[in-house]
Amino acid sequence: VTNPISATISLGGFVDFAAATASGRITAVHNVIDNEFGDYNPGHDFYRGIRLAIREGIANGDDVSRMQRAVQDCSPRRRASYESLATGWAGWRRRKDLEVFSQPLRWRDGALEVRVSPKFTWQQRHEKHLVWPYFKDPELSRDGVQAAIRLIEITFPESGCRPAVLDVRRQRIYQPARRRRGFDAWLSGEAAAFVSMLDSIRNVA
Repeated sequence: VTNPISATISLGGFVDFAAATASGRITAVHNVIDNEFGDYNPGHDFYRGIRLAIREGIANGDDVSRMQRAVQDCSPRRRASYESLATGWAGWRRRKDLEVFSQPLRWRDGALEVRVSPKFTWQQRHEKHLVWPYFKDPELSRDGVQAAIRLIEITFPESGCRPAVLDVRRQRIYQPARRRRGFDAWLSGEAAAFVSMLDSIRNVA
């Protein structure tokens, strides 16, 4: 019997939880509740302007200028983050051969479902990468990076692409690396831990 889905969350929400320690995990779950559950509100979607600039800009060949416009058009609260992202994107982008990728799929483990949504492909010489861009200020841990990469591997096995994570602010691309034995079991444990903590928070509320 298949367990019912308790929650569907973004790849970023899962990675934040998996990379967090101690009480940071509670914060990560609360952030998912605040930002991802309930009716979608564009005003609460902090990086919406950046995502649109990348997606529409890659398609039209003007992503760098669209990023600059996103900085100009954003609220004062978002400006510093948007400026860092626009600078990082322009520095990494250069003349790379990018194409929009818009075929999100879902990874399920137990009662948790994660939306895995790489945003573009990058053709580098003879190898194509399937890239998920990371926008936040805290630097991803090694486990956080490899968790995202592994979920892309699992979810898109027929893509013909090498999964990658781009830390946009730091202009740093991450690719699959050697993982400790039992990494997939750890991912399953993190999924179960997220659901358990989410249920506890809901019960208290």
